[in-house]
Amino acid sequence: MTESETERPSEPWKYPYVAGLIDGGSNLTVTVKKAEDTRVGYSIVIQLRVSNTDPTMLGFLDEFCSEHGLEPVTRDSGDTFVLSINKRDDLLELLRLVEPYLIDRFPEAEILMNDLLPGLKAGKGSSKEGFYELMEYVDAIRAETNAGSNPKYDQAYFESEWDM
Repeated sequence: MTESETERPSEPWKYPYVAGLIDGGSNLTVTVKKAEDTRVGYSIVIQLRVSNTDPTMLGFLDEFCSEHGLEPVTRDSGDTFVLSINKRDDLLELLRLVEPYLIDRFPEAEILMNDLLPGLKAGKGSSKEGFYELMEYVDAIRAETNAGSNPKYDQAYFESEWDM
């Protein structure tokens, strides 16, 4: 479904508002970790966390997610309220809904929507060659989010580890 075909059943003002919450208060992490239960021994875990001291804002975001069939995880950690999107399909759908309105998070949203999430869904993470290819996108997202200057698992690590 293209941007113009993306169904947006909520009131039109909600989409840019949610994009603003994501732009201004989110943390996107893409983690690579050892996983004994996978063919290649590693997995890629993606999480979008939105945190705010105002429960009303996250309540609005939680309601927005519910309206669109998304299942976030919410928690109250004292002074801060956190809403996390952990399911890949939910993250992809949320990004599709707000992508035209994103500013700060637009570059990594594009990589996630066009490359990393579709590649994972297609099973590329199940082979060494595919996983190695996906690591290019992981590294690109990390560069956009300034996440970790020296992650243990990057594309260069797997190039050396698997003689790619």
